[in-house]
Amino acid sequence: MNLPWLKQPRGKKLVAALAVICAGVANAGSFQDMYLAALHGDPVFAAARAEREAADSLVTQARGQLLPQVAVNGARIKNSLDNQVQTTLYGTVRRNYDFVSHSASLNLSQALFRPQAWLAYNQSKSQVLQAEGIYRQAAQDLTLRFSQAYFEVLLAEDNLALSKEQKLAIEEQLKQAKRYFEAGVGTITDINEVQARYDTIQAQELAADNNLELKIRSLEQIAGDVGRKFQRISSGMELELPQPSDVNAWLEFSLANNPSIKAREAALAVAESEVHKNFAAHLPTVDLVASRGRNENPGYTTLDTVNWTNTLGVQFSIPLFAGGTTQGRVNQSASLREKARYDLEATRRAVIQSTRQEYLNVINGVAQIKALRQAVKSNELALYSARKGLEAGLRTSFDVLNAQQLVFSAKRDLALERYRYVSSRLRLRAAAGMLGDEDIALVQNWLSLN
Repeated sequence: MNLPWLKQPRGKKLVAALAVICAGVANAGSFQDMYLAALHGDPVFAAARAEREAADSLVTQARGQLLPQVAVNGARIKNSLDNQVQTTLYGTVRRNYDFVSHSASLNLSQALFRPQAWLAYNQSKSQVLQAEGIYRQAAQDLTLRFSQAYFEVLLAEDNLALSKEQKLAIEEQLKQAKRYFEAGVGTITDINEVQARYDTIQAQELAADNNLELKIRSLEQIAGDVGRKFQRISSGMELELPQPSDVNAWLEFSLANNPSIKAREAALAVAESEVHKNFAAHLPTVDLVASRGRNENPGYTTLDTVNWTNTLGVQFSIPLFAGGTTQGRVNQSASLREKARYDLEATRRAVIQSTRQEYLNVINGVAQIKALRQAVKSNELALYSARKGLEAGLRTSFDVLNAQQLVFSAKRDLALERYRYVSSRLRLRAAAGMLGDEDIALVQNWLSLN
């Protein structure tokens, strides 16, 4: 499969597209199946998704402050009044009034001039863009976290398999050393050297088995129950240098598409709007207000009376002094705006550094894998020669043990470098903001080659 290295991100459709592809082509227990499980079950990504969904309502909330506000108010009040009147003829005259008053009103207000509301509406759009950038970054982080955890499981399996293979080889050599000693052509030193190496590799096998269990548990934190069967990357997978081969092109794509940068740019716009919104608290506001009300028995002197009132007018408010609170908020938001600007610059520099580093890691990975493939072949030939030399009496068992160790070390390094290469490819595309469904499909294709 030859997929383009550079491809524009798909925005909100990224995760949906991944889910469709995974559901359509994955086999049970496949890399894609596990990724789909992580997509739906990872709590970190689920939190980012919920945060994005919450941000989608911000525009509606802000727009609502600019639309007409309608409210109905009503009241039913039981009144009890004790009235005392002092007269010259009758003295103190007391009267008790018990009555129920009713009131209801329909109130309408429409903002005519509210700078804060308009600025909040524009700010909400930037807040949505910020949340979308954070969500896209969370989607890419999930892909990287899952892939890294999966490759660590594969590497742990490789280490365990190599430890077992090395143990069997040393065990066979130990038997041979004992046969030579019994035949009088070997020494006890040879047996002791091989036995020491056998005991060491046995301890390493136990540690490798424990490490595999830990790596599987780490993967399960992201994808849930993953079982014990994992697809493996083919040793003959195609190695490709970054395309395009110009690092500046990658930097250009990264600065234009990286979701963390997009989120920081939106955060700066939000902070800028916050400064203007707080300053707008110094400005007057103008509203159109209208109401219609009904008031029944408003007082004991107006029993059995119903009053209807209609009002229509323009209401304005001019803030004069708030004890320094308003200006304090302006100053605070101005400082936070500077923080957002520095955060954006720091993110840009980090993305540039990450892009350069992963670009070089991919190039170095291709060269390292090719060199390690040759190193495995060379060390296997050296091991063959050492064994032949031992049979001819020209080499010692210690030489064979060292040759064996070099073979297995080269195989471990090759396995590690293979996973590093794949991870670097994914991280390079993530830095450029283009990690997506085609990358999961590509890794699945490499795994399916076995």
